[in-house]
Amino acid sequence: MPYFLVIIFILLVFKGFSQPSFTPIKVKYNGIKRTKTSIVSRELAFKSGTEILPEDTGLIFRKSANNIFNTKLFNYCTYSVDSIKYDSLNHSSGIVNFNMHERWYTFPIPIFELADRNFNEWWYDRGADLRRVNFGLRFLQKNVRGRNEDLTIAIQGGFTRRLDLSYLIPYLDRKQTWGLKLFASFANNKDVAIRSVNNRLVYKRDEESFGRERFYTGLQLTKRRSIYTYHFIDLIFNYNRISGFIFGLNPAYFLGSRFQRNVEVKYTFIQDKRNLRNFPTKGYLITGTASRIGVLNSDNFRLWAARASVSKYWTISKRLFFSSKVDGELSSAAVQPYYGTRVLGFENRFARGYERYVIEGQYNFHTRNTFRIKAFSKNFNMNWVPLKQFQFMPLDIYFTAFGDGGYVRNSKVFPENERLANKFLLGYGLGINIVTFYDVVFRTEYSLTRQGDTGIYFSFLSDI
Repeated sequence: MPYFLVIIFILLVFKGFSQPSFTPIKVKYNGIKRTKTSIVSRELAFKSGTEILPEDTGLIFRKSANNIFNTKLFNYCTYSVDSIKYDSLNHSSGIVNFNMHERWYTFPIPIFELADRNFNEWWYDRGADLRRVNFGLRFLQKNVRGRNEDLTIAIQGGFTRRLDLSYLIPYLDRKQTWGLKLFASFANNKDVAIRSVNNRLVYKRDEESFGRERFYTGLQLTKRRSIYTYHFIDLIFNYNRISGFIFGLNPAYFLGSRFQRNVEVKYTFIQDKRNLRNFPTKGYLITGTASRIGVLNSDNFRLWAARASVSKYWTISKRLFFSSKVDGELSSAAVQPYYGTRVLGFENRFARGYERYVIEGQYNFHTRNTFRIKAFSKNFNMNWVPLKQFQFMPLDIYFTAFGDGGYVRNSKVFPENERLANKFLLGYGLGINIVTFYDVVFRTEYSLTRQGDTGIYFSFLSDI
């Protein structure tokens, strides 16, 4: 028998014993009106015409539905399969349907925000002073042109006067790999945090002029090679100025100058394999950032800085979950201007129990660890609401137990801040998390710390 006939015979035999597979011959997207199909199809974890093992279909289709939901363009996304056909070898094929409900995309949002780092600082340390509130109007147009582009314009008064402009284009090319964001911001304050005492910010007010003015503008180039991996390169011009009054109170604010001018280049890497981004219960998130502040010869502030974080989420059972995060940051300069020091306590970066404190230093790290028990979960269909985009409301309630740690190294710490700097931080406690639509999260937690602090704290951000 010729060799090629033997090969054909062997292939036929193996094909006869091959494991049955499912082939999606077509994908349908139901419920989209404004969003372009290409934006949704970018999120699929499979391709039409590709064979899938039957036991893998549920995982792959569910992952694709989660990816679509994570674009934040839809209230929900579910999948189904129909028109299934079988061949003589028991291989199947069919149509995969993704059923979505688009969100509301135009938001003229009134601004009523606290000027302080978080609600707890404002409530406990500032006496819930309404003069420390920012108010104005933020216009957010999401999904411009149906391509998941965002236009943001914000005009703000109150404690901080601010004007913000930004435009995000997630995809510039046909392969939907490269994106661009343009942004600019101008802000000024009469009240300025000039330093910290007992690890709490001390504000002073310039009655004659604005104590601090700051302006930045730049662009961000993005690359999304795969569904879960992102690269960002930022080029930013920064200009900050303080008044003579503020300079007299703290000449080290800009290290002997009344202004700070620099160009910053920053690279960020993100690998995001969380199942849900607003409140994940499975998967992981890895981020890394490296930046150089002070590129031009005329720049009067220079600093290398790097930061990395890893977050992991486990689903232990249907109602029990565990999550853990480790986050570290370091910088090059031993002597830094006060405005520019690496700080633990801003941007939701702190060990719980230390919400009211700022801890300054050249490098820092913190870890957060949370057990969650889902106590309640229900989806409400409110047909009486006139806008369809707001008729669907999920509500999940979790009971939590947590334990956090941290450390800040400061080689030039002031005596009044020695209580927390260069000390190991430990906070632990119990809490309640409420998660609802449009990515709204509310947390209330009772915390105790290694240094003996206790308190009930509130937050509107996910803990990890």
